[in-house]
This record gives sequence, C-alpha cells and structure tokens, in this order.
Amino acid sequence: MNLSSQGRFDALRLSPGMDLRLALERYPKRPPNRAFAVVTCCGSLDGARLRPAAASAALDIPGALEILSLSGTLSPSGVHLHLSVGDANAAVFGGHLLPGCRIRTTAEIVLVALPGLTLRRQHDARTGWRELTIRPRSGLRKRSV
Repeated sequence: MNLSSQGRFDALRLSPGMDLRLALERYPKRPPNRAFAVVTCCGSLDGARLRPAAASAALDIPGALEILSLSGTLSPSGVHLHLSVGDANAAVFGGHLLPGCRIRTTAEIVLVALPGLTLRRQHDARTGWRELTIRPRSGLRKRSV
C-alpha cells in the first residue's frame, strides 16, 4: 500500500551529551504531528552503539565520530533508525541506531512531519519483528505507484 501526505519540515539541534536515539524516540510523542521521516542529519558523536545487519549483539564504537547519515521513521509506537558514522581514520560503520550514542558537539536534524499519515510499529509474523504499518489519518486517498 502506498499513501501520500503533505509534509512540514521540522529542524532541531541536539546538544552535547544528549542521547541521539532517546531524543528521537521522544519527538513523535508531541501532538499534533506524530508521524515523521528523517530527511537529513549531520553532527558528531562521542562513541556509538549500533546493531549491524543480522547481528544479535551491539557493536560499540569508541571515540570521536562524524555522523555521515541517519535515516528512518519515527512514530509514538517506536522508531526504526539506521546510522552510519566515520572515525578519524575514515573507517565507516553502520547499522541500527541503539541508545548510547552521545552527541559530541552537535546533531543537526531535519525531519518531515507527515500529518496525513499514522505510522505504527506492529509485530509481523513473517519477519518476527515490529514492522511499520501505514494508515491514512483522515480522508487520505491511496496512491498507485
């Protein structure tokens, strides 16, 4: 199912010491807009915790890191965020963003609010994970691709 919605952009800046994931988990709980997608993010972290693809354990990456990309969706029922970071040797690491990624100097984030959509994370029997479900908020038409 494909749905479309007019969007509004929100920009935020996170300060040193804040946890990147926890700050983003709190954001969609503010009314009136509760569905968001990450447009862009740049900044730096003092270490990162990621879960790489198909891994069961977290990967802890120490030291100063540049945020290279952040993508995902945010809703009151959960977030799904992927992060890639680079270290001082230009090594790049990526995976699911976990709590424990502390802002080093700043994180500048642009989100698009999707007021016409309701995003929820619900258990999917096929994957075994809480997956995204998308519903129109009110009077929204399905769109074919």
